[in-house]
Amino acid sequence: MDSRVSLAAVLLVASAVATQAFAQTGGQTAGQTGGQAAPYAAPDPYRDQRALPDPDDPAAREALERARGEAYHRADDAKQTEDELRTTRALNAEIAAQNGLADQADAAARLEHDAALARYQIEVRQGEERARADAEATRAAQDQYDRDYAAWRERVRLCQSGVRTACAPPAPR
Repeated sequence: MDSRVSLAAVLLVASAVATQAFAQTGGQTAGQTGGQAAPYAAPDPYRDQRALPDPDDPAAREALERARGEAYHRADDAKQTEDELRTTRALNAEIAAQNGLADQADAAARLEHDAALARYQIEVRQGEERARADAEATRAAQDQYDRDYAAWRERVRLCQSGVRTACAPPAPR
């Protein structure tokens, strides 16, 4: 009963707060602020249903990049000074060297991953083989127990039916 009362109290308070907030805004919708600053609403990327530009059309791609403020314009080599060309070559050589190092690191990481994966697969196979061997040993032990128990039950039955030799303890194995 207490949880029902407290739940009702929470709902009543929430209703009062919502009513007060609605009264303060005057029941206005987002477009009808009446001079007040409209609350921020994040743009909905799914509302924009305009067709995307063709990615194979360079003019459309450039227009999209300019709209996003990401235009890149390569200057002709003839318009660059010798210092700019030298700087460009040095930067390109540095980038190529860094890319080469990154490629080497990727290859080393790939080899390490492949080796770790092979070790893991070997461990999994060995675990499965151990589990299979343990299951077979358990099955064999259970079968032997079942045979021994059946033999004991037969000896008890014979002993209870009057066969005196069945009442003697079994010979040790």
